[in-house]
Amino acid sequence: MKRLARSMAGVAATGLALGHEPGDHDGARLEAKKVPVALRAFWADGFFAAAQDAFILAYLPLLASSLGANAIQIGLLSASQSFGAMLALYPGALAARRAASRRWMVVFYAGILGRLLLLASALVVAVASGQTALYMVILLFAVRAFLSNFTVPAWTSLAADIIPDALRAKYFASRNFAIQMALLAITPLGGLVLDWWGFPGGYVVALGVSFALGMCATIAYALIPEPPRREAPKTAPLRPGHMLRRPRFRTFMIATFALHFATMIAGPFFNVYLKEHLGASNFEVGWLTTTSAVSALFGQLVFGETMARRGSLWLTRMSLVVLPTLPIMWVFITEPWMVLAPNIIGGGMWAAFNLANFQGLLEVTPEEEREQYVALFHISVFFALFVSPFIGGIIIDTVGYRTAFAISGTGRLVATALFFLAIVPAVRGGMLADD
Repeated sequence: MKRLARSMAGVAATGLALGHEPGDHDGARLEAKKVPVALRAFWADGFFAAAQDAFILAYLPLLASSLGANAIQIGLLSASQSFGAMLALYPGALAARRAASRRWMVVFYAGILGRLLLLASALVVAVASGQTALYMVILLFAVRAFLSNFTVPAWTSLAADIIPDALRAKYFASRNFAIQMALLAITPLGGLVLDWWGFPGGYVVALGVSFALGMCATIAYALIPEPPRREAPKTAPLRPGHMLRRPRFRTFMIATFALHFATMIAGPFFNVYLKEHLGASNFEVGWLTTTSAVSALFGQLVFGETMARRGSLWLTRMSLVVLPTLPIMWVFITEPWMVLAPNIIGGGMWAAFNLANFQGLLEVTPEEEREQYVALFHISVFFALFVSPFIGGIIIDTVGYRTAFAISGTGRLVATALFFLAIVPAVRGGMLADD
């Protein structure tokens, strides 16, 4: 127990650059004295960005439902954001290759323009109603997703440059710990705001607070020291076919695609089912969502240390033993309190998977062309997130929620098989060693 407590404390301290030895900062493209500043600013950005999302994103399907959306339209709300993200990634990769500053690219497009759209959404909810307001909110969040994901290749590339290799596993566990702390603290407050002010006032307030928290994240990200500008690549941009010739990248991308495709058949509809079919209030939706954040909170601390010892592929497989069972559990839920089981289990297992998946992505992409590989990887993920909510909405309208949950669980089993059978472990538990 004491050893576990020490490991958890060590992971938590890593994000704030506490107690490091001088050699721990070797490997970053920054001067060693600037690395602690970068780690702390990047950590704060994650915390406030998560607080921004916690105040509204869990309740976005409920906003759509309040505006008169049916299951297919709720699926459209989720799918449109994925479509916007998918369109943004490849242009974003090309822009990141030539950007004078990857940091300011992220600050301007995602940090300023993207977050101003939260205020625009608040205005729409305040002055419009019904289907008009619904489709305007869908459009605004799709554009926001485009702007946010336009910067993902630059964000990923900069993160790889400023975070030393030796600290990467523990650092991202610590940063994700901060993210879960924000979700834990803020998500129930969003539900209270919605229950107190009702519709539409509660959503207007929630979107306004979300904007304010997001701007704190923008300020934090702007404080990150950036390495000197890299020489612009002289080679032409890679074509998708060329990138897909790398077997470890291709297999990793397909397996991740399969998991997200299966997950989002049911994912956008859990909270709607919880409220409309199980009778939960907005506050109950909030605190039940928070239980997932609590589980993920401890998961980040435990699994960051585990991944440092066992590798990303081992942690991926461990989480995927459990993840397919979660939507199946929803099939048998008849009361709101019963959601505690899948939320608590899922919070920890998704924390493990997401931590390992990001580390795995860095392992299977070449440093010199990372922006383009990251863009193609995320395009495949967002294509899954774009298509599968429509399928889920059709299934729900045709045969009901429980069938959609069962199909989602079955699809997750297929993804699990890919991670177990198609991705070969390398030395020290990493991803496939040879291309």
